[in-house]
Amino acid sequence: MQLIPRTDRQAANFGIIFSVIVCLAIIALGTFLLRFELGVEDPEAPDMFMALAFYKWQLANPDFWSRATAWVGFALHNLLVWITIYWAVEKTPRKYTEELKPVNYWALGVNVVFIILHYLQTAFFYDGTAQDVPSWTAQFTVIMMLFIILAMENRRRGLFFGKKITFREEFYRWMRDYHGYAFSFAVIYTFWFHPMVFTWGHLLGFVQVILVMIQGSLMFTRMHLNKPWIVLIEVMVLPHAAIVAIDQGLGLVNMFALGFLTMFIVTQMHAFRLKPWIKTAVYAGFILTLLIGYGLGKPFYQVNEVIRIPFIEYGMVFITYWLWLLFARLLGKIDSFRVNEPPAAAAIGD
Repeated sequence: MQLIPRTDRQAANFGIIFSVIVCLAIIALGTFLLRFELGVEDPEAPDMFMALAFYKWQLANPDFWSRATAWVGFALHNLLVWITIYWAVEKTPRKYTEELKPVNYWALGVNVVFIILHYLQTAFFYDGTAQDVPSWTAQFTVIMMLFIILAMENRRRGLFFGKKITFREEFYRWMRDYHGYAFSFAVIYTFWFHPMVFTWGHLLGFVQVILVMIQGSLMFTRMHLNKPWIVLIEVMVLPHAAIVAIDQGLGLVNMFALGFLTMFIVTQMHAFRLKPWIKTAVYAGFILTLLIGYGLGKPFYQVNEVIRIPFIEYGMVFITYWLWLLFARLLGKIDSFRVNEPPAAAAIGD
């Protein structure tokens, strides 16, 4: 592979290799970060809510520079990426090609530079923005990105077992024009929330956010619409969330692992043209997993935890659409609440 990618596929390969190099660099920090004194969870608040809210990878005694470097890094990173998105949306012809355009190189360069800067910021100051904002905010930004992907990809793979839900064409156009700003904020917010420390949960999380940054940098390229590439980015959340749940020790592994697996089976795997017998085998294997996991492991009535994450994700798709529909009607962007979907499904880039 060339050192400087020339095509969108080379850039995607670069992103995968770069994410692995970053992970190795994080592992290499190792004991160098042990000199920092970290905060300790309050023993007087042992309930599950406080355990979920507490983030242990933050300094016990933060100072001005530990805070400033994290917040300024986040703000500059997000602002510069937003500039590249504006450049792409407003100044670049909307023609999807394999060749990288100047805006793609600028976006890739900005992300690479700030990934390196965050690595150095962790090495010398440790803290991310987690010192000042609760952990649920980082989790929600990822949830937002995932349910918007579900909505945008509905026209290509459907939402439920390959069945497409009919939304207005203007809704897709709105998401196409503005999803880049939302996604970049989500992933950069999450990226600067966490210090670049070595746990398996952190490493998988950083791999996912780096790949999303690469995906965002490939605007108006064919790779930006590539189905396997999009599904890879989506399903990376499954091992990350499962490992984090194991580390927390709160018994939420099934909720995250099987919840995200449910979303893969219900929606994401239908991006591929799988033969019916393969789908049947996947469904049977999933049902067998549930019977074993909740028959031999947990009480069967707890099987409801498998649908909690899908319920939130799919629910947010419809809530987002209904809110858009309401505001679009109030602002006069549409003439009625009636669905006006063209007969032929189109790709998100159209």
